[in-house]
Amino acid sequence: MSLENLANTLLDKLQGISKAETVIGAPIQAGNTTVIPVSKVSLGFGMGQRNGKADMEGSGGGMSIEPVAFLVVTGSEVKLLPVNQSTSTVSKIVDVIPEVIASLKKSDDGES
Repeated sequence: MSLENLANTLLDKLQGISKAETVIGAPIQAGNTTVIPVSKVSLGFGMGQRNGKADMEGSGGGMSIEPVAFLVVTGSEVKLLPVNQSTSTVSKIVDVIPEVIASLKKSDDGES
């Protein structure tokens, strides 16, 4: 496969992986509250070619998905709960859980 074909294939695959549903995640329904994850997607790739004694070609790519916030929708109220940028991904999610649970309890109690 030529380097150009390899590049086109790589770009097509990365584009397919980073579709809009990846950035705005699937809604999670709990009672009358909906939680929607929002993520940042970063893509990168590199290519190389050598036309010397050994005709070499290569490519590589990668993608990173990082949670940045959660939209919490209860009735007509919408809250954006940002994920703290200074901690690890797991602790970011753990930091938001108490607010989400409080919002779910509030909606289950019939409060707005």
